[in-house]
Amino acid sequence: MKKLRILLMMVLCLAFASTAAFAAANKAVDNVVSMHGQIVSINDDMITIKDKNSDNTVALIVRWDTEILNGKNGEDVDLNRLHVGDELTAYYSSISTRSLPPQSRAYALVMGDGQHDGIYMHVSKVDKVKNGVKFLNTNEDMFVTIPENVEDDAKELKQGDKVLVWYDFVAMSMPGQATATKAVILD
Repeated sequence: MKKLRILLMMVLCLAFASTAAFAAANKAVDNVVSMHGQIVSINDDMITIKDKNSDNTVALIVRWDTEILNGKNGEDVDLNRLHVGDELTAYYSSISTRSLPPQSRAYALVMGDGQHDGIYMHVSKVDKVKNGVKFLNTNEDMFVTIPENVEDDAKELKQGDKVLVWYDFVAMSMPGQATATKAVILD
């Protein structure tokens, strides 16, 4: 009887684990939060950022898949290039610890002063439009049209992709709408 209970518990654990893994694999990427500020500390794979306009800070876990990019041209920046005092915009998961400062997973660190730098987004939904694509970000607060003359691979964009986009203005609608003047589809 005891062996049967153990076997039953193992089957139930496997069933719950596989269900959770399936749900996680099929979930769209979560919302992306951003903060513009300066690096106040670097400790191995943890970088702490202080907001430029407030006393808010966040500790970001930098992983192998964290994008570190030049905000002016979208080129990769080596992790070793980051130093305390560097200015950047951090894009990170909306899921964080309840610690002070909160800790979260870094999606992208875009180096620059925040003026005219590329904006990092996760793609939620893509529609083909004449001469390009239009996508909705995972925060569902911005539609961005990428003309094919701005990015040759725009037609290949799909749900779950990550992009760095530049645009000059946003139409004040819900959600906002912009046309990219430059775009980089990230791996």
